[in-house]
Amino acid sequence: MARRTSSRGDTKLDLTPLIDAVFQLLIFFMVTTTFVEVTHLKIELPGTEHHSPLQKEKKLKILIGADGQFEVSGQLVSLNDLDTWLSREKSQTASTSLIIVADANTPHGFVLDAMEAATQAGVEKIDIETRDETKKY
Repeated sequence: MARRTSSRGDTKLDLTPLIDAVFQLLIFFMVTTTFVEVTHLKIELPGTEHHSPLQKEKKLKILIGADGQFEVSGQLVSLNDLDTWLSREKSQTASTSLIIVADANTPHGFVLDAMEAATQAGVEKIDIETRDETKKY
């Protein structure tokens, strides 16, 4: 019996265009990704009509809930430990500025307690974050 030889020859699959497309998609998703800051506290910011925008620099941030809970770097912190946490964060970030993000219904005393702890931790500048009443959300 005679053997038949294949007339097709060797077929090769070129994966280069597929790899190029995958890299393009990867780059697209990396560029368009937004990062969401995860917090334990739900904050409703108080509004203001007259404000000055903050300068872009690395700043420490305290979140204060309506019930007086404090959050620093995603961790719930007691008032007694707040200055220790702020000192640690200050040394890690080398920042001397602090942003206080307090709920609109937070009693004023908790904000003052946070400001006092920040001063004890060596923070030189304290800003309070609000939402802009002139913008429609």
